[in-house]
Amino acid sequence: MRLQGESQTNERLDVSFEKLKGASSAPLAVGVQDGARLCFAAFPDHEIDRRFEIGSVTKVFTGSLLGVMVEAGDVDPEAPVDHLFGKALPWPFRPPTLVELASHRSGLPNTPKPLFWRESLAALSLSVKDPWRGVDAAKYRAMLMAAVKQARVGEAPRYSSMGVSLLGDALAHAAGMDFADLLDQRLLRPLGIRRTDFLRPEEEPDLVAISVNDWDRPVPYLRDQMAPAGMLASTVEDQLRFLRAAWGEGPDEIVKGVLRAQTPVAQMGAVAIGYCWLLAPHKDGEAAFHNGGTWGSQAEVVVVKDRRIAVAALSAKRRHTDEFVSEMLGA
Repeated sequence: MRLQGESQTNERLDVSFEKLKGASSAPLAVGVQDGARLCFAAFPDHEIDRRFEIGSVTKVFTGSLLGVMVEAGDVDPEAPVDHLFGKALPWPFRPPTLVELASHRSGLPNTPKPLFWRESLAALSLSVKDPWRGVDAAKYRAMLMAAVKQARVGEAPRYSSMGVSLLGDALAHAAGMDFADLLDQRLLRPLGIRRTDFLRPEEEPDLVAISVNDWDRPVPYLRDQMAPAGMLASTVEDQLRFLRAAWGEGPDEIVKGVLRAQTPVAQMGAVAIGYCWLLAPHKDGEAAFHNGGTWGSQAEVVVVKDRRIAVAALSAKRRHTDEFVSEMLGA
């Protein structure tokens, strides 16, 4: 294990990190920004700069991009999504607005129904096959339209990767550019984030960690047709750089966009929802957070802006990141 940072914070991080790592040899990297104190830990040591799949943590990047574009006047959060595409999709009643897509009120399912069993087997570590094998853009489009025809828009929030993916596609269409380029130009690059993208290169230095399932069997990278909802790969350093925008580090237009994205617009059970961000009370102020996973990887990020503390945990295997994050926040 390699630790970087001040000794007092390191002592707390050391204990929690060892518990999080457990007996697995799968790569793991974490980072904690507590005011001016910055600490990292990784296993093995060289994985401190490793890129990991972050799964649904991608959603808060998409939600923050929406916030940036709303603040800039590029899009109206209350605009029906069909307006951005310039054509009507076959919604049974009405199309969802951008803010409804960002707050899981689109009525769309989480993932395509035809892939339910494939994804379930992978999630339960009962298969190491790619659940999205053979599903190209055209086939996904057909699955999406079938889901659109059954969507009941505006009801109680129901977590939907398909909805957030549609949001990302709509923003890209409105901007007239590819979503990856739009995200990089409007959010990542202005924050100095350089090693976060949708690519899966086959060589170093940007190789993405190969994840393993619960039986320590290697699993495929996530390569679905819903990139804005879950396909980013990133580093702990990039995640902390992103989280620090919540307390004002970064260009003014980006900070305003991130803060807008972290403003509650709906309630989902015990947590509030902003633009994809999940929001919960914390003893030092409101915590904005999200977790994610692919077929083996796990990621979690949280920021409490009033306390100026941020935590990021990236793992190539499913681990108890919730417990680790709570310990680092002192919750």
